[in-house]
Amino acid sequence: MSNVLLTSVGRRSYLVNYFRQALQGRGSVICADMKADTPAMYAADLAIVTPASHDPAYLPMILDICRDHQVTLLCSFSDADAYALSQHGAVFRQVGVATTLPSADWGRITLDKYECTRLLEQHGIPVPWTGIRLDEAIAALRTGQLTFPVVIKARLGFGSLGLNVCQDLEELQRAHALAAQHLALSANPWYGAPPIGENVLIQQGIGGSEYCIDIVNDLAGDYAAHLMCEVHAMRAGESDMATTVDPALAGELPQRISTLTRHLGIWGVDCMDDDGVLRVIDINPRFTGDYPFNHLAGANVPAALLAWSEGRHPDPGWLKADVGIRGYKDLVPTCAVQDRVIKGLDESMTHSANRSSLLTD
Repeated sequence: MSNVLLTSVGRRSYLVNYFRQALQGRGSVICADMKADTPAMYAADLAIVTPASHDPAYLPMILDICRDHQVTLLCSFSDADAYALSQHGAVFRQVGVATTLPSADWGRITLDKYECTRLLEQHGIPVPWTGIRLDEAIAALRTGQLTFPVVIKARLGFGSLGLNVCQDLEELQRAHALAAQHLALSANPWYGAPPIGENVLIQQGIGGSEYCIDIVNDLAGDYAAHLMCEVHAMRAGESDMATTVDPALAGELPQRISTLTRHLGIWGVDCMDDDGVLRVIDINPRFTGDYPFNHLAGANVPAALLAWSEGRHPDPGWLKADVGIRGYKDLVPTCAVQDRVIKGLDESMTHSANRSSLLTD
């Protein structure tokens, strides 16, 4: 039996269904989230309400779920959650749970868009001009290193937090001031706080097509495959309409990133086409919003992850997608299935408190 735990599931009910289909009745999909009434929680075989990932009770509770339900594979669907759990990766290995979590270092690096961009640049991976100080950006504009349009967004964040595209200096200064103020007020101390004046990322805007590359490594961190789609529209910070494209368009970029990160499972890499050069603008250490378009086109990464976690070789076809398949995310009203088992937070936290002394690093 292979039971899968998916954390911070939110609205991604389609991913829950992909894992349930891949299991083919050989196990259950357990979902964990702060909120009981999210679409993915209703799609689960068992849904468990948890505290926030920064809460001291969170990790002991997740470990209890793994032990009590014989979890063999854990995947996180949130950057912040993946960061929190990545700091304790050894604990999951000790209890025999395979995960797709990043290493502790990469959990932190991918959350900090500036540090991630600098590291990629140091390893010769193309990125846009990127800075974190307004005076440096203005100086770069004067020398021509940076040109309008200029993009600003949160240095630490996700879901397009603070995103704005500026067309001139006045707009850049105004948008930067507003973003800095907003981000200072909404700062999340649990995941780090950049120095004052360095919480806004300033980046060269690129007018070419946007692509997302899903880089798949096996659970030993070795490159297995990559999938690729062109993104046509975004909504709520993730891909809303996309078309699968020939993964060869990415050249050796996916293999180079795979070798650098040695990550487990699937990571989403957002790129912009800058006159034929793919420049990386973001890396997310998890399934991202573009993956369902590759799944619609024939890929089945959940099945591959399950195979690896069970010591089997995946079907090579699971790591390929047909080219030219366009898809979109529809808004479909769905009746909430009331017979799903949902454990309440109070019950689960009490249970975890009784066993938290078992936690070891």
